[in-house]
Amino acid sequence: MDTVTQMLFGATVAQVGFRRRLGRKALAAGALIALVPDLDVAAGWFAGPFANWVHHRGVTHSLLFGPTIGLLLAFGLWLWWRRREPDRRPDPQVLQAWVWLTVAALITHPIIDVFTSYGTQLLAPFSRHRFAIDAMPIIDPVYSLALVAALVVGIVAKRRVLAAQVSAALALLFITGWTLLGWSVNERVEAVAKQQLSTPAEVTAYPTLFQPWLRRVVAETPDAVRVGFYSVLDPRQIAWAEFPRNGLPPEARAVAETEQAAILRWFAMDNVFWQVEPAADGTATVRALDYRYGMFGGTELGFWGIRAVVDASGRLLEGPEVFSRRPQADEAGLRTLWIKVFGGTFGPHQ
Repeated sequence: MDTVTQMLFGATVAQVGFRRRLGRKALAAGALIALVPDLDVAAGWFAGPFANWVHHRGVTHSLLFGPTIGLLLAFGLWLWWRRREPDRRPDPQVLQAWVWLTVAALITHPIIDVFTSYGTQLLAPFSRHRFAIDAMPIIDPVYSLALVAALVVGIVAKRRVLAAQVSAALALLFITGWTLLGWSVNERVEAVAKQQLSTPAEVTAYPTLFQPWLRRVVAETPDAVRVGFYSVLDPRQIAWAEFPRNGLPPEARAVAETEQAAILRWFAMDNVFWQVEPAADGTATVRALDYRYGMFGGTELGFWGIRAVVDASGRLLEGPEVFSRRPQADEAGLRTLWIKVFGGTFGPHQ
C-alpha cells in the first residue's frame, strides 16, 4: 500500500494494542515505525530507477526485519521514554510494550503490501522471490479513510481508552474484510474472463486505481496477449485489445541479454512483452513492457518498462533505460474510470 496508508495502519495497530500502556504518543510512534520499511525507496533517489526496482520491498519488507530491527528500535524508543520521564520508576512492561509495538508495526507493513500486485520479498535476504496477491490497488481511499476514522476517535477520546481501542479494532476488522472482498472479486473476474474467451488462455486479473470493483484482465496464449477490463458492478462482455507476439524479436536479442533486462524480468515476475519500432534511418527502438500494470486510453499493455535503441544488425546503441508512460490523473481520466466501474455517465458529460 502507499506510504501514507502504511503509516495510518501502524498508528491504528498502536491504538488498538498499546494506547493503554503507552498513551496517545503510541499513535505517532506507530505511524513513524510503519514508515521505516519504505525508506528503502532512497535507493532509487541515489542510484536510479533500476536500484529502486531491486531494493524497494526488499530486505526491509522481509518477515525477519520486524523481529530483528524491531528489537533495536524498541530499545531506542524505551531509552527515549526514560529520558523524557527520568523520575518515573523503570517499568519492564513499558519496554515490552515498545517491543511488541515496533515488531507489530514493522511486520504488518509487508503483510498488507503482499495483497498488491507489485511483489514483496517476504523471505529476503534468503530468497529474492516476489510474493504478490492481486487483491488491492496500491491506493484505496476507502481503506485509508477507515483507518483515519478510527484514529480521529482515538485522538478525540483523550481519556476513553476503551472507545479508542474498539474503534481501531473495528477499522482493522473492516479493512481485513475489504481486502478479502478485493481478493474474491479478482477470483470472480478471472472465472468470468475464462468463460468469455473462445480459446484456452492463462488469465490473470489485476486491481485498478482507487477501488476493488474494476479489474484489468490479461489473457495469455503462446501467440498473443489480450487485455480487457471488467467491473463486477457493471458486468458485460469484455472488449479485448490483442497484442500478437512471436517469441523474442531478433532486434531485441541484444537488449534481452543485458543486466537491465534481467532486472525487469525479475521485477515483473516474467510478465514482459517485447515491442520493436523501426525508424526510417534503419535503427529501431526496442521496448520491454511490464504488463502487470496498464490502463485504458493507449496504455492497456503496460505503462512502464525499459527501452533501448539498436542498429540494423541489432547492436545496442542507446540504453537500456527505464521509461514510464503513466496516464494523467485528470478529469477526463477519472470520468472514464467512473464509467468503467459503474457504467453510465459521469456528471453532465457523456
